[in-house]
Amino acid sequence: MATEPAAPQPSVPSLVDRYFTRWYKADVKGKPCEDHCILQHSNRICVITLAGSHPVLQSGKTIQSISYQISTNCSRLQNKVSGKFKRAVQERTV
Repeated sequence: MATEPAAPQPSVPSLVDRYFTRWYKADVKGKPCEDHCILQHSNRICVITLAGSHPVLQSGKTIQSISYQISTNCSRLQNKVSGKFKRAVQERTV
């Protein structure tokens, strides 16, 4: 009795692939290979990440800490975002 091979299961797209559009910014601040990936949600909120070609990811290093202190008087950790259109958001261009 011959058996038929099982049909391949359809792959489920990841959360990022389903809900975000990827944009890439190469050589940020003029530094070669300092590439960033911008994930843009359908609601227009963006998440900035390191691109796969970034030296930190290529060399296998790990990020040990992140500072949200922009200046002595400005810390991104103090932001409270709420309400329609997120009016309290502090924007920063890349």
